Amino acid sequence: MVTLKSGTSTAEVYLFGGVVTSFTKSGRDVLYVRPDAKFDKSKPISGGVPHCWPQFGPGEIQVHGFARNVDWTLVSSGEDTMTMKLLPNEYTKAMWDKEFEVVETVSIKDDALTCELAVTNKGSEPFTFTGSFHTYFAADIDAVQVKGLEGCESFDRLKEESGKVSAPITCKGPIDSLYKNAPSQIDLDVGGGNSVKITGAGWKDAVVWTPWTDMEACYKEFVCVENASCAEPVTVAPGATWTASTKLE
Repeated sequence: MVTLKSGTSTAEVYLFGGVVTSFTKSGRDVLYVRPDAKFDKSKPISGGVPHCWPQFGPGEIQVHGFARNVDWTLVSSGEDTMTMKLLPNEYTKAMWDKEFEVVETVSIKDDALTCELAVTNKGSEPFTFTGSFHTYFAADIDAVQVKGLEGCESFDRLKEESGKVSAPITCKGPIDSLYKNAPSQIDLDVGGGNSVKITGAGWKDAVVWTPWTDMEACYKEFVCVENASCAEPVTVAPGATWTASTKLE
């Protein structure tokens, strides 16, 4: 585990899955790790800021891809910034035979956490992917309001229905919805007078997820609000690099 510190803010990053598991500021952890999370590499770490890459959701390979359940390599680490990378191996090639390099830089500064992602095509043919930062936020589910997605086209993955957002999103039952062409800033009220400004760059979409009573033990304690590119695949040409970032403050 790598620990970052800036002023009174701290962050913790696990190289297994390349996942940020904690971001604490003003004495409160902004992120949430589920009580059923395992840290023994037996399954992806359930919480924090996990990767969905190179596939969001179900598809041709395993759900949410493989980046969240393989070891990343530490490139560098300082007091408030760390960089890690993911390269192909036999495990990844067995399901997705592409030559790639994924680099993530995690930093904290001025009470903000920034996760920057760079995907480079090291092969001779274009490849496509979908993905997200599947961010879990500590929240009182009854008080949650997701603001900023008004006007976006939505797709409810549970009901398989399309629509358009007309008001802040609240959680009154299970949600698994995609919001196309999302704005760069989303404001999340998590209850108790606390809020998070989510600023994305390079992403096309957003996702909101709450399992509701499918996770009876913990569903009232978190909500996932994700920067994503999943409505349409991202294409990366040979030698090209796609970049995106998420900033939480």
